[in-house]
Formats: sequence, structure tokens, C-alpha cells
Amino acid sequence: MITVNFFTLLRLEIGINGIEIYLDEPMKIGDVLMKSETLLRKPFLYSLLDGESLLDRTIILLNGRNIRHINSLNTLVKMEIG
Repeated sequence: MITVNFFTLLRLEIGINGIEIYLDEPMKIGDVLMKSETLLRKPFLYSLLDGESLLDRTIILLNGRNIRHINSLNTLVKMEIG
């Protein structure tokens, strides 16, 4: 399982702190966000994205690192074992 945490205004908008998602293989952050939106049945990507790119005000961290400095929405997420 991975945990997607929501903060500040997005947390208020969605109404929850986060969601756990099972990944059976590595997945791009963009796909994780779409899967989260689908599972929650609450649209929120319009608050984060402009088409297929991050809005300037959007900050997404993966293990404490801003994904803009990795591979943006194409950054791979994988479950850590052990």
C-alpha cells in the first residue's frame, strides 16, 4: 500500500486526510492521482493540474522530495518492501 496525503485547501475540499492505494507495479504520479480521484469519487485534479501539467501553485512530494525536481507527473511510485 502507498498513502496519498492531502494538505491545506485540498484536504478541506476533499474532506479527508488521505487515501491508501495498493500498487501491484510501479505507477506514474499522474496515474496515482487519477486513481485516487476515481476511488474517492470526488473530482480534485482541476485544483492541481492545468491540462497535463502541474499548476504553479501545486506542490507534490514523494518521500519528502518535490516531484518537479524528479520527473514531474511521470515520476514513478513503487511500494517499498520491508
